[in-house]
Amino acid sequence: MPLNTYNPNRLKVQLKLAINRLKLLQQKKNSINKQQRKEIANLLENSKTESAKIRVEGIIREDYFIEALEILELYCDLLMARFGLIEQIKHCDPTISEAVNTLIYAAPRSEIKELGQVRDQLIGKYGKEFALNAIDNKDDCVNERIIQKLMFSTPDPFLVNRYLEEIAKTYNVNWKADDIDLISADLSSNSQVKNNKSSSEPTYTALPDMDLLMSLNNDAKGESNQSTSTPNSASILDNSDNILPDVPIGPPKNHSKNSLGAPPSPILPPANQSDEDKDIVNPPPYSKLDNNNEKPSSGNSKMTTDEDDELIRRFEALKKR
Repeated sequence: MPLNTYNPNRLKVQLKLAINRLKLLQQKKNSINKQQRKEIANLLENSKTESAKIRVEGIIREDYFIEALEILELYCDLLMARFGLIEQIKHCDPTISEAVNTLIYAAPRSEIKELGQVRDQLIGKYGKEFALNAIDNKDDCVNERIIQKLMFSTPDPFLVNRYLEEIAKTYNVNWKADDIDLISADLSSNSQVKNNKSSSEPTYTALPDMDLLMSLNNDAKGESNQSTSTPNSASILDNSDNILPDVPIGPPKNHSKNSLGAPPSPILPPANQSDEDKDIVNPPPYSKLDNNNEKPSSGNSKMTTDEDDELIRRFEALKKR
């Protein structure tokens, strides 16, 4: 459709005509709705509930459309009151921006020819790019209520039942929605809200019993400490050969009777020892003791000292533990 050149006088005339046409159309829609409501009341009185529900959906849409017409009429009145801003300012003033964008958006969706003429004049004034932004509703420049009222959608079942109850009450018809219908309507209307809430809420999992976990950990630690720190007596007896180190015969030089009975450290041979002396290996003093508590052979005169006897008694005491 070719764009008309902007003419302020023509825009003012078309705004006045649009306001009058909007009022007339609202009156016409209201009168038609009253007649349709009476017909729906007759359907309810004759127990034709399903037909009444279908008919009332059309009344709901008409009520939405009438509300949209009222908003458009207010915007036309606003542009008439602030027409000087349109004439004097080249760009759209922020105080009338929503009204201009909403009229450009809603004119093709209305049944009023005069609004189409107003739309053409506004596009000629503010340009094609401004009109495209209004049609696409960029930056939410269009009134949200107009978008919702002019949107074609199936009415909610809960709203349908409420409309029927009000119509029955107005025309003194003994009708009320069944409890099953009300429950199903409530569930259908709230299902989407509940799903959104459940998806946004965080999910919680059951926490474990911390006392039980601590007791299990303490038991496990106790068993591991017992197994590592206190070996049994049988293992000590079986590994007695490996426990006693191989040391030369004779007590250590720095050994005293108050010592704890630890095995003496090996004595290194002197530095000037010959190769023949190095080949001679003395047997360990306390290795390979039998279970009858036999004492090692007294092959060397050094083992008869009191200090050696004390060491032997201590090693035997360790074996018996």
